[in-house]
Amino acid sequence: MMSFGLPGALRSTASWLGTIAGVLLLFVGGLTVADVVSRNVRGQSILGVVEISTLLLVAVAFLGLAAAEVNGKHVTVSLVEEHLGQNGRIVLSVMRSIFIVVLAVALLTGMSVVLESAFTRGETTNDVLRLPTWPAKVVLLLSFAFFFVTALWKEFFVFRILRSGHDPFAMEQQAELDRAAKELEATDER
Repeated sequence: MMSFGLPGALRSTASWLGTIAGVLLLFVGGLTVADVVSRNVRGQSILGVVEISTLLLVAVAFLGLAAAEVNGKHVTVSLVEEHLGQNGRIVLSVMRSIFIVVLAVALLTGMSVVLESAFTRGETTNDVLRLPTWPAKVVLLLSFAFFFVTALWKEFFVFRILRSGHDPFAMEQQAELDRAAKELEATDER
């Protein structure tokens, strides 16, 4: 799927969220190493490492969703679509848009109910620290919401390209070739 056609704010927010996920992953790795060292040196684990790591890994796993969508770093299969005619691709684009909206409404509604329930009941982790679970659920909800906004925006862009009579797959390949050529030129200049 194409990474172009998205507003700068959408791209930068997705990039920012992906960076936060990376920093959190580094923190989880550091915390895990510290816990292993503590067990080997002191004979005892650091209190709450499993709880903290579990909640942070939820954030790590889902904060990068929108960045993957923006950068096209997710799995896509266009084997069938590439062989369809213009009208078939337009129909498929509309069907994808409808599917994205239905899935977004279902998932975000369900997540909102779970979040509200966790917050109202004061739900916590089951281990020593008894950390509240609602912050991780907020991250999950916002990550999915941002992902769906990004996916729908991109699908609208693909629809517009198809309606204009152009081939988005050919445009994507040309954009990749242009990027590779620019990188090659930059390398040659050094």
